[in-house]
Amino acid sequence: MYVKNRMTKEVYAVNPEVSLYDVLKILEDHNFDGIPVVDEGKVVGVVDEKTIMREFCACCALQNQEAGIDTDMPIPFASTKVAIEPDKRRIAHFLHRRNVSEVLRPEQQVLVINADEPIEQASYLMFRHEVDLLPVVDADNQLVGILTKGDVLRVFDEILGYGPKGGDRVTCAVPDVLSRLADITGLMGKNGIKVETIVSAPSRFASTNMVILKVEKGKGLETEKILEQNGFKIL
Repeated sequence: MYVKNRMTKEVYAVNPEVSLYDVLKILEDHNFDGIPVVDEGKVVGVVDEKTIMREFCACCALQNQEAGIDTDMPIPFASTKVAIEPDKRRIAHFLHRRNVSEVLRPEQQVLVINADEPIEQASYLMFRHEVDLLPVVDADNQLVGILTKGDVLRVFDEILGYGPKGGDRVTCAVPDVLSRLADITGLMGKNGIKVETIVSAPSRFASTNMVILKVEKGKGLETEKILEQNGFKIL
């Protein structure tokens, strides 16, 4: 499965001169995790609510320090959705006066992913760099979509076959021998049990894999019994 199969193709993007106020309005109106920033066709960063609020807090701290106010006092909000009217007014004033370029950090690597990369690569980048959104580019480095952490989690859910719909899940320990997966699917076929998904992953124990099967609904107990009778340990 590739990034291009899961990305959102209709993308909002902003240029570095857009005000932070306009960015936050787009984020909240569309419930976006973030927005790619594009300059002359090239992705130069991503701006999100967390980045904007971090900049606002830094600005407040500097102003407080210059005014001789205790800078250890906690900021009384965690996001733009605040109930304290004076703070809302202060935030709006700050957002109108700043633009996107002021919150981008040129020294930081701009994380993007190619549309033809496997979805696992996107998951790895998000986990390693702690980001919630990746701009997707084509072979010419032009923005063609975005991939969010939610998109990756949906793939994870489908592969493991958990979701509210579908059948029963069975997890067993399997010696790290490739033919054992064929043995499992063969046993299911022999007993007329439909396998909807099957996933194998390394376990905590050496030379042992954990196999998760999703079989048709109502066949979970029968599947466990068949596997146990054939030497598989149910987890």
